[in-house]
Amino acid sequence: NQMSVCRMFVLDRVEGDSCSLNEFTVSGSTYAPVGEVHKDDKLVRCSQYDGLIELATICALCNDSSLDFNEAKGVYEKVGEATETALTCLVEKMNVFDTELKGLSRIERANACNSVIKQLMKKEFTLEFSRDRKSMSVYCTPNKPSRTAMSKMFVKGAPEGVIDRCTHIRVGSTKVPLTPGIKQKILTVIREWGSGRDTLRCLALATHDNPLRRDEMKLEESANFITYETNLTFVGCVGMLDPPRIEVASSIKLCRQAGIRVIMITGDNKGTAVAICRRIGIFGDDEDVTTKAFTGREFDELSPAAQRDACLNARCFARVEPSHKSKIVEFLQSFDEITAI
Repeated sequence: NQMSVCRMFVLDRVEGDSCSLNEFTVSGSTYAPVGEVHKDDKLVRCSQYDGLIELATICALCNDSSLDFNEAKGVYEKVGEATETALTCLVEKMNVFDTELKGLSRIERANACNSVIKQLMKKEFTLEFSRDRKSMSVYCTPNKPSRTAMSKMFVKGAPEGVIDRCTHIRVGSTKVPLTPGIKQKILTVIREWGSGRDTLRCLALATHDNPLRRDEMKLEESANFITYETNLTFVGCVGMLDPPRIEVASSIKLCRQAGIRVIMITGDNKGTAVAICRRIGIFGDDEDVTTKAFTGREFDELSPAAQRDACLNARCFARVEPSHKSKIVEFLQSFDEITAI
């Protein structure tokens, strides 16, 4: 299955401790750079929204993927990871600089809009993704320096972690302090997207408008990366469809009939993980999962005896680290269970 961005939002207005969002839907569920952006069921030009221009810039630059047109198969394919390819495809659909696309061959069309953005800024280096901070970033400098064009860091990652490191939000072209009420509104929408019918995988997008100079950073020490990705400005969020393979639900049903217990261990947030478990049959639609689903942090906070009970009963572990996976397997093996991953 091909991952695709189907929803996104940027900030619209702020009044005191509350805000309103501009929410958009995006059509197209393949890697073809063809689709439309709608707001309230009306087609929009993304170039008319400053927030969307910045969101597209982050998606294009904080990204190592590209689209490729396979002439033999007659289809567009991903080059790189699926998540990043979905962002690359989104940028093509948004076309935030109203690039003329008529007359382009399908090979030229593949990355036309991304190329326009990449001509504006040069990617100097990347702070690679790590499980502890659940984000990655790029440091970019303008190709045409000026008084207003400054070096920036563009960040993408798990919403909870990225938003925790934001001090401001972008509203149009202005920068506004992030208050507790606004933060709660943003996180509520993201949780709804992640646990709703479509169980979207969400990514937060942010910038650092005044990063340290490159010579002030210790890039050989990855433990420092999180300190460089602080004091961020939240720009927006994208929600991706990552549908389970069609055969997954039937495979889980067969496992249950054969007496095989299936446990999902994932890096997704708990709401998304539980929703996916319901979708593929690990949990029933109305099943109470209070003692059957845990985050890595919740698991850490349990006593050894409670951790043992959790491994006996749980069928979903979310936001886990590799150490959690090892501990869960050790518990299962201590029950004389044969464990396969």
